Amino acid sequence: MARMQVVRQNASSLESVPVPYTGPDRLTELPDALRLKILTSLRAKEVAQTCVLSKQWRNLWASVPCLDFDSKEFFSQFSEESHQRFIKFVTSFLLSIDEATNLDTFHLCCTGWNPFFSGAGGNYFSDGTGISYAACMWITLAVKHKIKKLRLDLSDYNWLRVPNSLFVSASLEELFLRLFANNSVEVKPELVFLPKLKSLHLCFIDISGDHMKNIINGCPVLESLSVDSCEIAAIDVPLNNLKRLSMSDAYTVYLDIPRMFPRLEYLNLDGVTIDRISFNKMPKVTEASIMCDIEKKNLKCDVLASFVNVEVLEFRCYYLMNVLEKAVQNSPRFDKLRRLTLGYYCMICASGFLSSLLEHTPKLETLTLLDGGFCRAVNEDHGQNSREKIEWSHCKCLKKVEILAAASIRVPQLKELVKPSTMGLNKVSIIVSIR
Repeated sequence: MARMQVVRQNASSLESVPVPYTGPDRLTELPDALRLKILTSLRAKEVAQTCVLSKQWRNLWASVPCLDFDSKEFFSQFSEESHQRFIKFVTSFLLSIDEATNLDTFHLCCTGWNPFFSGAGGNYFSDGTGISYAACMWITLAVKHKIKKLRLDLSDYNWLRVPNSLFVSASLEELFLRLFANNSVEVKPELVFLPKLKSLHLCFIDISGDHMKNIINGCPVLESLSVDSCEIAAIDVPLNNLKRLSMSDAYTVYLDIPRMFPRLEYLNLDGVTIDRISFNKMPKVTEASIMCDIEKKNLKCDVLASFVNVEVLEFRCYYLMNVLEKAVQNSPRFDKLRRLTLGYYCMICASGFLSSLLEHTPKLETLTLLDGGFCRAVNEDHGQNSREKIEWSHCKCLKKVEILAAASIRVPQLKELVKPSTMGLNKVSIIVSIR
């Protein structure tokens, strides 16, 4: 282009002298398909700015299949003017998309605002246009363009309503929905038709019984379900294709994992409150992380026997300590387990628990002990006054032991416990870290 310049160095003075670039405009000469691929890596605001480059770029932005709108690009602090500028930009952009363009991804991030300074109750602004109405229109337009991957982060709007069009799409394959971050928003889809949806991630959302059934019945090929800071009804309709289940800081009444998710391969429960739960018989699960407190009276299974086929296993549950310590004596072998992580409850149970568990993991390669307190001389809950010696001889495949200590005072004990002479293994990497 005429404005482009190259730099020529003067050999004697070593000074850079700008001279006009008169060569071909290689960027404009690229085929449309390649230029579109370049545009897909840009934010929507940057995409729109390319229309001034040349006449070849003027209308290309309207055919970009990947759109990323972020409110933070328009202002750093809340103001009605900047808010309206963002709404008008997104609306104008979406209304200008070529009718024949199908959207692969649509990412909308509206965070960092405080809507309570304007309008009636924060819902609408002085010109009558509110983000709630605008977002509904944007979602409907995205669905109209046969969107495949939809990510909506609208976490600063506790009054936001979710349009019905979000749950009726023959093309949608992935959906990420985050609503109000300070309080969950109830979602009530009456009709759900998402025949191609494979991944669903919900954040700060409450879903009652019948509406949860509607979602499950409307997603027949769902393979991945993530629930973060949500309250959901008990799932009592099988998700026969689900392979990944992740729940974090969530609440549900009852979770019968093997019956509702017969093909589950990955399970993550982190800070989940569950009235009753069953893990019993999950032969397809290869990776599991249980980081929540489940009381024994609410546990309807033999915990360790439920995970016999896992390759990666993590336990960080206080209430499960007594259950696991007794179960490990009669536990089957974990012939596929390669990575094992044990957490908080290790601080209060005897090291005999770990020794017993190691006897059943002949292929273990990596052992991670969080907080490292299991080696304390006194076990407060069990009244033991001496530390048992851990038997490492069963771990023929062990390559690494990682201990994340809560305090530096325990580091010498930890090093003594896992030093090669104690373990009888000379090729084990010992990593001790203070958190």
